Amino acid sequence: MNNIQNIYEESRYKILFNEFYPALVQFAFSFINNEDAAKDIVQEIFIRIWEKRIKFENELLLRKYLYLSTQNKCFTYLRDRKVQHYHKQQIIDNYQEQEEPNIINSLIKEEVYRQLLSSIEQLPPQCKKICLLTLDGKKPSEIAKELELNVETVKKQKKIALKRLQDKFRILILLFSIT
Repeated sequence: MNNIQNIYEESRYKILFNEFYPALVQFAFSFINNEDAAKDIVQEIFIRIWEKRIKFENELLLRKYLYLSTQNKCFTYLRDRKVQHYHKQQIIDNYQEQEEPNIINSLIKEEVYRQLLSSIEQLPPQCKKICLLTLDGKKPSEIAKELELNVETVKKQKKIALKRLQDKFRILILLFSIT
């Protein structure tokens, strides 16, 4: 590129582009290891030169501008990718810390509850009613009033139900007997 003047004539600009583009893409690739991104970076630099009509006193300054611009754009690209990766990782970490355990706990809770209800369905009718009302959070006195039973009868039926469920649900017995 001997004549640096009038590089903005289309034919001379194409010559400039064809002369420097491959080397600049390779230069960019050596920083970012991504061919498509390297091509985009170099194209952006040539577009900027064309749009801004940047003037260069000599070919050395043009070369310096092209290589420094490429290097700077590569560093910006890497910084942006690092920031994007960091934020993406933060989102993933936060999701895994907060959501995954909640989802797993919810699934476990729902499965245990489903199995409990299935086991309660196999109880005698009176025990079954009392267990279901207990799961609804009602106290023995409330259950007795609703079913028109003695409170002692409700407590005995609850004990019968607990004994029958004990084999399948040893862990839940503590929680169930507290209510």
